[in-house]
Amino acid sequence: MTNPSGALYPDQVLLTTPQNIRPLVRHGFASRLLAEIGGGPLPRLDTLLSSASSLHLCPGDPLSEPCKPFPYLVLIERGLLAQTVVHEGRETTVAFLERGDVSGNLYALYGDLLRESSAGWMGYEGTPAPTYRVSAVTEARVILLDGRMISTLAGRYGEWATLRSRLLLEQTLRQAQREEERLTRSSDERYDALVERSPEAVSQLTQREIARYLGISEVTMSRLMARRGGRRAASRKSDNGVRD
Repeated sequence: MTNPSGALYPDQVLLTTPQNIRPLVRHGFASRLLAEIGGGPLPRLDTLLSSASSLHLCPGDPLSEPCKPFPYLVLIERGLLAQTVVHEGRETTVAFLERGDVSGNLYALYGDLLRESSAGWMGYEGTPAPTYRVSAVTEARVILLDGRMISTLAGRYGEWATLRSRLLLEQTLRQAQREEERLTRSSDERYDALVERSPEAVSQLTQREIARYLGISEVTMSRLMARRGGRRAASRKSDNGVRD
């Protein structure tokens, strides 16, 4: 995902203590996920995984610090994370990450060219650039892969170039879907779409977290849930009447 999407963001550093980072011992999850994204076996995969690390996050822990080096592709193995953007003092959740999702620094996958070209990016009319952040909503475990090594492999092997292209395409499509939802759907419809996509995630989120994702106030979120609760109660009464 590109910079404006909030999912993949340039130049960020891990915000964690060294004891939370461990060498990746069990490679099965990462191997299967990368092969699935790439569409088949990947040459030199063992070389990449031998340098990979696993990171444990507690609820509220940030994955990275804005505007610092973060040359990693991140695989979500367990838990739930939120991607947020802060722009002109307003914080919005743009996506939730669950098991099997991929985040990280897309620029690192293409070497220094794209990363350097993004330096000093500003918003429209000279406004400050948005700040992107990924943090844990629940206890989580993620796998960190060196994006620069993937860039090197993509330059040598077509399979890795395909994986890189598919990551870009997938994240771009997800961003387009979210933008379409925000522009054309009501808050109730956006909530239904979130429940359909990520039912397990919704069950772990607070109303405040969901409201931030939907782009509505907590008061509006409470009213939305009250309306839905009323509809469910009416439906149950109707069903009971039919059975009687």
